[in-house]
Amino acid sequence: MKTNKTIKILISLVLLYSLIGFFIIPYFLKPQIIKIINENITKEVFIENLRLNPFTFEINIDEFEIKDKETSLIYFKNLYIDFSIFKTIDKNHIRFEKINLTDAKINIIEDDKGIINLTKLAKEKKEEKNKNTNSSIIDFLILTTNINNATINYTRNSKIDPFSISLNNLNYVFHDLGSFKNIVASQTLSTKINENTTLNMKGGFKLEPFSMYANVSLQNLKPTEFLSYKKSMLNFNLEDKASIDLNFGYQINFNNSLDLKVQNLNLAIKNIDLKQKNSTLAKFENLLVKNLFLEYPKQIIDIESISLEKPFVKAIISKNKEINFTTLINTIEKKEPTKQEENSLPWFFDLKTFNISKAQLEYSDKSNNNEVRLNNLSFNIDNFKVKKEDLKISTITLNEPSIKISNKKEQLNLDIKNLSLVATNLKKEKEKIFLDKIDLKKEALFLTKQLQAEIITKNIDLIIDKIVFENNTLAIKNTKLKEPYISITLPKNTTTNKKEQKDKLTTNTQKENNSKDNLNLDIGPLKIENASFNFEDKNLPIPFKTLVSNLNGNFSEFNSKSSKPTKLNLEGAVDTYGYTKITGLVEHQNIKNLTDINMIFKNITIKNFTSYSGKFLGREIDSGKLNLDLKYNIKSSNLDAKNSIIISDIRFGKEIKSEDAVSLPLELAIALLEDSKGIINLDIPISGDVNDPNFSVGPIIWKAFTNLILKAVSAPFNLLASLLGIQADEIKTIDFEYASSKLLPSEKEALDNLALIMEKRPNIAIKIIPNYTSNDIKALQNSKATLLIEEQMKKVSKGDKYQIAIENLYTSYKNKKELKEIKKEFIINENKKEVFLKDKYLANLKENIALKQIITEDEIKLLTQNRIKTILDYFKTKKVDSSKLIISEEKQSETNKNFTKFDLEITVAKRK
Repeated sequence: MKTNKTIKILISLVLLYSLIGFFIIPYFLKPQIIKIINENITKEVFIENLRLNPFTFEINIDEFEIKDKETSLIYFKNLYIDFSIFKTIDKNHIRFEKINLTDAKINIIEDDKGIINLTKLAKEKKEEKNKNTNSSIIDFLILTTNINNATINYTRNSKIDPFSISLNNLNYVFHDLGSFKNIVASQTLSTKINENTTLNMKGGFKLEPFSMYANVSLQNLKPTEFLSYKKSMLNFNLEDKASIDLNFGYQINFNNSLDLKVQNLNLAIKNIDLKQKNSTLAKFENLLVKNLFLEYPKQIIDIESISLEKPFVKAIISKNKEINFTTLINTIEKKEPTKQEENSLPWFFDLKTFNISKAQLEYSDKSNNNEVRLNNLSFNIDNFKVKKEDLKISTITLNEPSIKISNKKEQLNLDIKNLSLVATNLKKEKEKIFLDKIDLKKEALFLTKQLQAEIITKNIDLIIDKIVFENNTLAIKNTKLKEPYISITLPKNTTTNKKEQKDKLTTNTQKENNSKDNLNLDIGPLKIENASFNFEDKNLPIPFKTLVSNLNGNFSEFNSKSSKPTKLNLEGAVDTYGYTKITGLVEHQNIKNLTDINMIFKNITIKNFTSYSGKFLGREIDSGKLNLDLKYNIKSSNLDAKNSIIISDIRFGKEIKSEDAVSLPLELAIALLEDSKGIINLDIPISGDVNDPNFSVGPIIWKAFTNLILKAVSAPFNLLASLLGIQADEIKTIDFEYASSKLLPSEKEALDNLALIMEKRPNIAIKIIPNYTSNDIKALQNSKATLLIEEQMKKVSKGDKYQIAIENLYTSYKNKKELKEIKKEFIINENKKEVFLKDKYLANLKENIALKQIITEDEIKLLTQNRIKTILDYFKTKKVDSSKLIISEEKQSETNKNFTKFDLEITVAKRK
């Protein structure tokens, strides 16, 4: 009986315990919980059901909600708590086997004043006096905590920057969460941010001492969903296709200080397109960071690679010199500069690879009209390391960008295509910079200045070895330039504002003079291999073009601290068969102080210079060769130049109309200057002060050359006489006795000299200008009278035959004066005696007889022909080509000399 009674009592107690636990306690506990919560919050809480299992000590709270009017602030469908009372009693700490929170929702709302609803949820309490400061944290342990399918919504109700974000399907699992030292709690988190982004985290943490680790994965984060948070500050838009992927692991320890490690961080930012007013300012397809490791406070950053694919930047500087990117953010908060901790460890940065591929840049500066366009830029850096102030880079590579630089105001254009650059082993150690090698290759560069010049370079292969920068000194061991091609073209219709150029020159000169550059240079030898230089001038009646190829040579070392001049030595081919060599010394500190340059050009085809001969001389050049030996010596700003110009077999062609042409008898000039071998040898020295702003070598040489030509053609006999060292007057004329064609000995010397000159100058011809005078006619009349007297004397048999013959001839003419009257004129009183001057009487009669003689034109021509024949016959004995002797028309002139003078002129011989 007692046993049955005991069983009944136990059953009754169990039933009572069950009744109280399952029903009575929840019934009374639910309103108390609601009351307690409502007393401590400003909103109203609702609980639909509270369940308690008194045997397993499991608690379920269903449909819990805190509402603000009709808005739900905090809600969960079920909260399940599995309290382990026996382990709590046994282990002397609070222990939960499991806590599950299902379908929780939190709505966080920020009003237009910036007040968040949850911050006002708890009621304000007066601070308690005499707080117990000796209370200690009760140890606890939660074996498993599950948050299932939670949702967190954040909404900002702002008229200016409305914003909302949601964490959906949030699942968070904790294992072994407790207050014990060295106990590690594991955690797993997964959620969806808005509609597209997933966030996953798996790791663990411990509370004492606090430490935490996890692997985090963030996928398809949409930046556009977060820009509206501060939309009023932002003056740009992003395309919706932009996304961010992020994966990394981390470890955080707070033992004595913060210890942070980030491992295997991989970041991918995709499809960024930043626009302002529907215009793209910056964009890229992918920014990838691979395997980033970070350690703090060791301050180590190690990155396997960073790559940026297809970036594009459009930068515009306004006339007020403000860049367009400053307008992307309307207001910028000013931050106080952070003070760097003293004695902190230096950061060590190690980046294995940095790569930019297919980059584009559009740069426009409205303040100075500069524009830059960069396309297809690929840039790579290998092994980039930084430690404190030291830096190391093993390789820098620049691959095949196309660069266009222009200035509309200056009408300047620079176009670079397929540039390739490799720099190896760059180091910076404190104030020293080292670079082992630079290898620059460039397929093409185009530089044009409208109406002035176009410069093209191709196939540039530049190698620079051992670059060191130390103590403000840049040192280069040696440089090699291989197979470059440079082309300069002067376009047609060049117009130049001389005043503007002069003003610019003055301004630039002033700027240069006022600038001070303290950088010291120590540059080793520069070697040039197989270079080519092309020059074309289209601003001529006939375009000019020439090519210098296979140019090889070197420049010696250049040291700005040394007074040792730089040596240069270059040689190459000009066009097909020409040759050039340039040697000399230049004092790099001041070229006006010492410059000694020798330039040799050999076997240059002059026909190529038809463009310039047409412009400045008005004639084409059909053929010829040019050799130049130019020596320029500058000492103390004084130029002493010697220009040896050798021209061979030059022949001019047809005329060319040119406003700049100087009218010169070119064929005559060539004939006067060209020797028997067809060579013109000119020496044109020039001198002057290079500090004189009006001093220019080119115009001086041209002026000296034209003066030489003018002097030659205006006084040819002076030039020709100088060949023999005689006076010009000795060969200008050929003298004959009156009425005689006999060659005088003195004139033989003149003809001999002329024959020698024509041998030295085979292209000249002598123009003989025949002449007769009144004295020639008188002499011919006198000769005729003499012959008549001699014939008359033959008829007289006795007496003074000469007197009788003269008197008979005289009396035979009409209108004569009586002989008696004439004789009276020749009777004089001498010692009171009459004396007859017979000789004078007879001479007078003979003179009158001569005056009666008629000299015909045929007789004058015969005299002239005989004289010409005499000259030609003598030249023939000297083997002078008769085609080079030109007879001019006969003329009559008077002379004060005792001879008749044949003038000579120099002209050009007809070419056979």
